[in-house]
Formats: sequence, C-alpha cells, structure tokens
Amino acid sequence: MAPKIDPDSPGFLVSTTARLMRLAFEREIERAQIGVTAAEARVLAHMSVCGGMRQHHLADRLGCAPMSVTAFLDRLERAGLIERCADPKDRRAKIARLTPEAGQILEQIQIAGERSRKIAFAGVKAEDFAAFKSVCLQVRGNLEEPRSVRDTQMVPE
Repeated sequence: MAPKIDPDSPGFLVSTTARLMRLAFEREIERAQIGVTAAEARVLAHMSVCGGMRQHHLADRLGCAPMSVTAFLDRLERAGLIERCADPKDRRAKIARLTPEAGQILEQIQIAGERSRKIAFAGVKAEDFAAFKSVCLQVRGNLEEPRSVRDTQMVPE
C-alpha cells in the first residue's frame, strides 16, 4: 500500500490556504465592481509592490504563463492603467509600469484585499497572527533567496 500523504503538511496547508484566500479576494473584487477582473487586480497589485518590470518577470511572480500576462497587460493598457516602454538595457524587451490612473483602482483593490483578509483571519488573535506572519516571512525569505539574482534585473519606478 502506498504511503498516505498528510493533507496537513506545510505544503498542503499553504497551498490550500492560498487557494481559498485567492477565492475570497476574487469574490471581493467581483463584489466591488471596480472595472477590472480579479486576475487583472492581482497583476496591478503585484506591479504596485514591485514597480516596473519586464513582462516575463511579472509572469514569474504571478506564477502564470507569459502569454496570460500579456493578455492582462493588453487590457490594462487599453484601460490606461499601465504603460509599456522599451527596456533601456534591451530595446527588444518591454517594461510594464503603472500609470497615475491606476492609483484609484489600486485603492479599491486594497479595500477588497482588506475585506478578504478580515474574513480569512476572523477569530485569530493578534498575537497568533503576528506569529503566523513572522513564520511566513521567514519561510518566504528561505525560499526566495535563489530568486535574488533575477529580482535585481527588475526595474525600479
């Protein structure tokens, strides 16, 4: 008989929790009717945190195919929320940047995110949340180290 995989192992817990939090965020974005899809909201949120970057780096950060990100960026560019410009280090590559018009949408995305976090962490004591956050930051730091070389290629705004 094959060994049983523990559904409460860290990998499963993180994956399941992330999926459920993403669904809660998507519901809040849909409820807010802010003019972007949940996927486009995630793109804008990552761009607000990371600044301007090449499209393939953004796809990597989002964990999706570069072609999907291109489609999201096409729609966001038509809406005037992002702009693409040539990378000064490689004119063949494009850097995507937020436009000032994205600010109002980002405020609404932040509110939707706060609502979904409130749902997710209902009943969690402040000290337990602080411990949870501390552990998550440590794990992220442990796992992101190999990405540091790639992240230095991102372009600040």
